[in-house]
Amino acid sequence: MSVNRQQTMKPLLYLPASASLPEADILDAVQAIVFDATGGDAMRDMASDTTATRTASPRRFVRIGPVENVTETELDRILASTIDGIVLAGCRGPADVQKLDVLLNVAEAIAGIAAGSVAILPEYATTPQSVLSPHALTGTSSRLKALIFSASLLAESAGCSEPSDEGDTVSVIVAGRVAAVLRAREAGIAAYDMLPEHATDEAAVRRLCAMSLRNGFAAVIARSPRQVTLLGASTQLSPCPAAHR
Repeated sequence: MSVNRQQTMKPLLYLPASASLPEADILDAVQAIVFDATGGDAMRDMASDTTATRTASPRRFVRIGPVENVTETELDRILASTIDGIVLAGCRGPADVQKLDVLLNVAEAIAGIAAGSVAILPEYATTPQSVLSPHALTGTSSRLKALIFSASLLAESAGCSEPSDEGDTVSVIVAGRVAAVLRAREAGIAAYDMLPEHATDEAAVRRLCAMSLRNGFAAVIARSPRQVTLLGASTQLSPCPAAHR
């Protein structure tokens, strides 16, 4: 997931941990699906998918964290579901990435998976610690493939106003966007910008997508299949370039 300013990438899609795969047109429109396992919901058995379905599907990640809550048992169960990577919630800086890297080394060995095959995508600049961190992510882990920024998560963590569909101007959110993009660029990886959950009309998605690309993000993250559909429509109307894998 290295970043190239001359191209854009398909969005990522966040889904509940127990959700089934969406329709084929949605699968074709996204780069990866992130199953959110932070809420305690049981995760669907992705390993039970047929080989044909698995081959045709986008990459699959599981969202867990913060890192101090991640256990070896949890990782063993997740890796048994044939996932491509971990999205680390609440990442505070390089130390959290390094700790998850060590845990994955052990889990991969137990599962008989090639060392280093499971990627890490931290949700970065979503906590005050990571926004203010002076430490670069460069060289932290060979698993580090991209950063994920969420204005909504940072607003919740910092106790400031939620971003609006018009684009946020809250200083804390602006600082978070800067931190996420510059840390990603420094490390030579992509940064993704998460759409707010309440963006459910084409005009809002169009504005937010254009703003993300202007701010240096490689792509946005959809919170629902409906947002993926709206993103497809917005690329035909807005400054957002056509996305591809």
